[in-house]
Amino acid sequence: MIRRGRVEYWIRQALLGPVVRALRPVSYWTAYVWRRLLLRTTFIAVTGSLAKTTTKECLAVILSTHGRTFRSFRNQNATGAVALNLLRVRPWHRYAVLEVAAGAPGTMRRSARLVRPDAVLVLNVLKTHSTAYESLEQHAAEKEILLHALRPGGLAVLNGDDPLVRRMTARGGRVLRVGTASGCDLRASDATSLWPDRLSFTLHHAGGDRRIFTQFVGTHWLTAVLAALAAAAGLGVEIGKAASAIRAAEPFPGRLQPVRLPNGAIVLRDDYNASIDTVETSLRVLEQAAAPRRVLAITDLSDFGGNRKQRLKYLARIAPRAAEVLVLVGEMAEYGRRRAIDQGMAAEQVHAFPALRPAAEFLRLELRAGDLLLIKGRTTDHAARLFLAQLGPVGCWKDYCPKRMLCDICWELDITPRQLRQATLVPPPEAAHGRL
Repeated sequence: MIRRGRVEYWIRQALLGPVVRALRPVSYWTAYVWRRLLLRTTFIAVTGSLAKTTTKECLAVILSTHGRTFRSFRNQNATGAVALNLLRVRPWHRYAVLEVAAGAPGTMRRSARLVRPDAVLVLNVLKTHSTAYESLEQHAAEKEILLHALRPGGLAVLNGDDPLVRRMTARGGRVLRVGTASGCDLRASDATSLWPDRLSFTLHHAGGDRRIFTQFVGTHWLTAVLAALAAAAGLGVEIGKAASAIRAAEPFPGRLQPVRLPNGAIVLRDDYNASIDTVETSLRVLEQAAAPRRVLAITDLSDFGGNRKQRLKYLARIAPRAAEVLVLVGEMAEYGRRRAIDQGMAAEQVHAFPALRPAAEFLRLELRAGDLLLIKGRTTDHAARLFLAQLGPVGCWKDYCPKRMLCDICWELDITPRQLRQATLVPPPEAAHGRL
């Protein structure tokens, strides 16, 4: 959970933010020079459509057992943010793990030239940001630029299960492929994650086989964990030590993070990204979960195309498989409610609200001990407020907010650290048996 003070985030975002944006050209070239002076630090760049932040956190946790390690602040990965994070790296850092995004054509070249990585991890090429690219192939070509910036003799970790990533090449570098397909250097099998159990799988590598246990909810995190393990091994960390270290990596806020409310209900917070790819995987987690009652609260999804009605029709088709209670939020939520009822859900199971505030109040009265609630929403919908309102009064109920940050760290929300402490991270069952 995030517990820094609102004042700090106000200073960082409202006060310093405009200054930093005005000085972007200066910070870029300053970071460019600073990177060339950090000769003893190994720079690792992580890119992909999804799971960059989780992969970065996993790898940083592992490398921290091997030497002082810097990691990107939260999920900052645009070119300007990459420069700022690079400037935070110090000569005593043995490793620096940076997220690098390819949000639009032409953005990767500047970031790649800036980082000049010693190792690159490419996770996937999916529909996220598909509106910015003419095709997935164009998106893949943009990400591949980061591989071309790899320093001679560097390390490339590629997802062997993604056909677009599998075709990528690293010029003059070592290549490790990860995945479930035969031929991968680190291969996984028997992956399972049925709530309340977490992701575990059998890892096959040159040194033998071992069972890997994590704290992550859902098998779709498999690529992230494999990539982190492979990168750590390629950088000299013994695979057994890496496997032990990754048990300490916790789910990142807003990425299927399981937290327990004071009333005993459990929330799967997946409120940061609502790309169609993440919606499908999250609903699969909910569908397979063992819980007395499964509840889905969702605002909208992205990278799906079509209009709002088409997206609601899609949700109405898939939601009944995953949840006993459906909460739709938005100006056309009532239309989605009718479509869900048409798909077989009982009228008393489907609830429609025009905005987040009444939906949050409904959930406060409806949720009870044992319930499993999945919250899903686009970044700019800030659906996290559905969760935060269960902990106390929320000071902001804007229908639209352009900020691309978690509400937890927004100074306008008026949430106190004491309120946040009421929600606790739900440990995996394995922790009770001493395996985590």
